[in-house]
Amino acid sequence: MKKIIAFLITLVIFIAVVVYGALRGYFSFEFDSIYYLVLSFSGILLIAVAVAFINYNRAKKIKTLENRLTAWSNLSYFVNKIGDEAFYDLPIGIILYDKINFNIKWSNPFSAKIFGAGKLENKPLAEAHSEFEKLVSSNKKIETITYEDKEYDVYNSKANQVLYLFDVTEREEIKKRYYDRAPALGILHLDNVEEALQGFDLYERSNIRGEYLGVITDWINDHHGFIKLYTEERMIIIFHYEELKKIIETKFDVLNKIREISAKHQVRISVSIGLASWDVSYEELGILAQNAIELAEKRGGDQAVVNIQNEKIAYFGGKTDASEKSSRVQVRVKTQNFKDLIDKAKNVLVMAHKHFDIDALGAMIGILKMAEASDVYCKIVGDYEQMDDTVKKIVIDLEKEVPKTYRAIIDTTEALKLIDEDTLLVVVDTQSPLIVSSPSVLEKAKKVAVIDHHRHGEETFDAEFMYVEPYASSSVELVAEMMDFYQEEVELEPIEASVMYGGILVDTNEFSYRTGTRTFGAAAYLKDHEASTLRVKEWLRMSKENALTLNKMISKLTLIADSYGVIVDDSKEIRDRVLIAKASEKILEIDGFNAGFTIARIDENAIGVSARSYGPINVQIIMEEMGGGGHLNSAAAQLSNKTIEEVFEQLKIIILRETDEGGETMKIILLEDIKSKGEKGDIIDVPMGYAQYLISSKKAIKATPEELKKIEEEKKLELEKQRQHEQLMRKLKAEIESKSVNVFINIGQDGKMFGSVTTKMITDAFKEQNGIEFDRKKLELTSEINSIGIYTATVVLSKDVKAQFEINVLEK
Repeated sequence: MKKIIAFLITLVIFIAVVVYGALRGYFSFEFDSIYYLVLSFSGILLIAVAVAFINYNRAKKIKTLENRLTAWSNLSYFVNKIGDEAFYDLPIGIILYDKINFNIKWSNPFSAKIFGAGKLENKPLAEAHSEFEKLVSSNKKIETITYEDKEYDVYNSKANQVLYLFDVTEREEIKKRYYDRAPALGILHLDNVEEALQGFDLYERSNIRGEYLGVITDWINDHHGFIKLYTEERMIIIFHYEELKKIIETKFDVLNKIREISAKHQVRISVSIGLASWDVSYEELGILAQNAIELAEKRGGDQAVVNIQNEKIAYFGGKTDASEKSSRVQVRVKTQNFKDLIDKAKNVLVMAHKHFDIDALGAMIGILKMAEASDVYCKIVGDYEQMDDTVKKIVIDLEKEVPKTYRAIIDTTEALKLIDEDTLLVVVDTQSPLIVSSPSVLEKAKKVAVIDHHRHGEETFDAEFMYVEPYASSSVELVAEMMDFYQEEVELEPIEASVMYGGILVDTNEFSYRTGTRTFGAAAYLKDHEASTLRVKEWLRMSKENALTLNKMISKLTLIADSYGVIVDDSKEIRDRVLIAKASEKILEIDGFNAGFTIARIDENAIGVSARSYGPINVQIIMEEMGGGGHLNSAAAQLSNKTIEEVFEQLKIIILRETDEGGETMKIILLEDIKSKGEKGDIIDVPMGYAQYLISSKKAIKATPEELKKIEEEKKLELEKQRQHEQLMRKLKAEIESKSVNVFINIGQDGKMFGSVTTKMITDAFKEQNGIEFDRKKLELTSEINSIGIYTATVVLSKDVKAQFEINVLEK
């Protein structure tokens, strides 16, 4: 700072002397020698100060650089020392590799400690670990690998061709422990206990309850869980996630043990379980568990519903039909609530599912008659194209015998005109908003009521009123009971009663399954209103053509697994849904078959699957996996954008898997990718029946020691081929990148190109000029060639190897 001040003072003195001389006129030819002496002295002084100032700054910079060099020398010593320590002493594996051949050039002692001394140098990366070559060939920078029960993070520095290995075994163990110890909160409910045990004395009731609780407690203890009763039938259960996985592997065998106790004492008691495992607060987890148990109960009980984060809700069990409730108190309460909704509504609309059948029509007529009894305007939403063939026959008879009811059936266009905020929409015979007959009506409606007898699915309505009873034989059964309890007198014509009676007959297959005392009670109520069985038989009669078609379909029956039969109608004909349902029922009439499935085309773009069963075979779960739903013994699915053959394959796989529930497994090697199971070459454990299917269809082979050895050798050979191919491509890359190509084009007077430079022109020129040929489809241009100049092109040689070269576009 002092040097700068001295320089500035000298500069000011010099300027002052110059200004003074100019003002006094000393710069004329007559000059004052003293003045010039002073001026010269000032100039010399200024120069001397300036030189001193410059030398001072230079000396200062040199000193700073010397200090920095000294510091760097000291730092370099420590850096080298740290580098040596990192290379040789720290637990960090370092492997240098050749980017062309992927061979290991050097490794540090810690790497040798991991893989063994002398096992790395000059060996291919793949020999050290198969993931190494995949990592360096990809664009990934980090990968976690497993080697001899230890986990390592491998960082790839492509620029330096170095792999860094860090032992993260402890971290991965903590992470796994964290996930495995995540809470799985559940609610367990013993279904129908009070009603089932009411015929036993106190001592017997206590003993039977004790048996159930003993089995449940043992099951909880086996999986290191916690149980707490909050009522005699309901209890809170808690597991770790790792135990929940084991429970899922056994497919909730506790359900079978509960069934065995019920069979021993001849009572209709089952268990419903709802479990949730999410990384959320306990409050939210409790809500998820509550939703799961409610779903299990709505589906009829005797099953477990599991909701795991980032996974689809899973169902287990469900091998018995829902227990019928002998008490009709709930019906009376539900009917009163429903009547209140009707009385408050300005008008009522009733609709069912797509392609609605006689059960749906009967239930809709029942709702219509209740609304009319309350003097509330009501219409049935039933587009003609949404009716099945039987319903179309019935509608013709309704027009003749009950014109008022016939006129109550309107299409979607009319229905949309009637809807406002005070309209009540009643949906019957379905709980899924995805399959209603008129989606636009549902979308516009503000108030919705649902009456259904199917098991609950994941999709449901946001309804003001829900009356869902899976024990019921049909929707008509529920509606008929409600009509009996309706406070107003419900008038029912014989043909209307017959339609409703037909709904019960069809859904119970003429009272052969899913019938209880309340089913017969509902049928008796309809008989009191002159329901005609003969009339129903007339409506349900098949045409001669359909009868012949049904016989042809039965002739195509195939046995898939023990007692599972499938009909595949591979003709291109569109079949009526009732016909394919009858085909499935016909299978059950054949000795030795307890489950029947029929696959047929139901319209131009959809394949239908109808499923029927006897006993504990749950066809609902099978159909749900295919996107459908229904009941334990009666279900269906509709699939789009698939062929008949693809649907059959999907059904076959599910059946073979289900038939081996809790059975032996087989280790197999996949010969092709199998969805949700694995990829080609994977070794997996699957149920015995499913394994036999995959082997017979040449999609897998049995994992014998010989085959395992063979597959291992094939993998090594394939890996070596890939390595050699990559090595060849890298050499080709180096050769291509050392070349360029000249492309000559015609240029007009205005400087514009004639035509364009195509990839074919470039590849042909490259071959001609450099002797290297490659597919023009593999050539990528970084920019459009629209003038003379230098451009860059990229050749894709393999997934991870790309070569770049220059294109010189010149005037011809």
